[in-house]
Amino acid sequence: VLHDMGEKAEAALGELWNAGDVRLRARALHLLARIPDRAQKYVDAAIGDGDADLRITGLRLALELGLDPVPLVTRLLADPSAQVRRQCALSLRGIDSEPAAKLWAKLAAKHTGEDRWYLEALGIGAQGHEDACFSAWRAEVGDGWNTAGGRDIVWRSRSDQALDLLVAILKDEKTPEAEQARYLRAFDFHSGPAKTAALKRLFD
Repeated sequence: VLHDMGEKAEAALGELWNAGDVRLRARALHLLARIPDRAQKYVDAAIGDGDADLRITGLRLALELGLDPVPLVTRLLADPSAQVRRQCALSLRGIDSEPAAKLWAKLAAKHTGEDRWYLEALGIGAQGHEDACFSAWRAEVGDGWNTAGGRDIVWRSRSDQALDLLVAILKDEKTPEAEQARYLRAFDFHSGPAKTAALKRLFD
């Protein structure tokens, strides 16, 4: 009923949005953002909220409503919540642009190697523009790529550019023998001439 009322329900919904119960606030947010010409206003409010669940809701709602997630992710890059940053990565999926790749790279640089769900969110977020994301990440981390988190990024990436680093990891005497099989399996997710050339270099 409130949804059908449109802007006539905004005041009543606003009271719910400003209430203390997070579930009620989230429900009100979904309705408020669907009032004509109000989507950006209320998504912005959610992105700036002190509750991490509402910031996540704001990001998801932005995608549902067709809003550009890039400015929103930009605002949330330093968010203290790993769950929010995971949603940021997911929100970049399919956006093939330089700004999106740079944002992805900054999110990837925050991966420490201890959160498998964060890593998977990064992998999903890079789908469709793996090469641009990986290139931006290399530019972001430079020579400091070879960390636990960085090796995870290399392992999860489907970019051909990751192959050289996979070879480097496997040829590194510091790579524990117990981890070598994991990096070898990563080649299974690549194909084509770049993979063949990398395997030849690995066994030279």
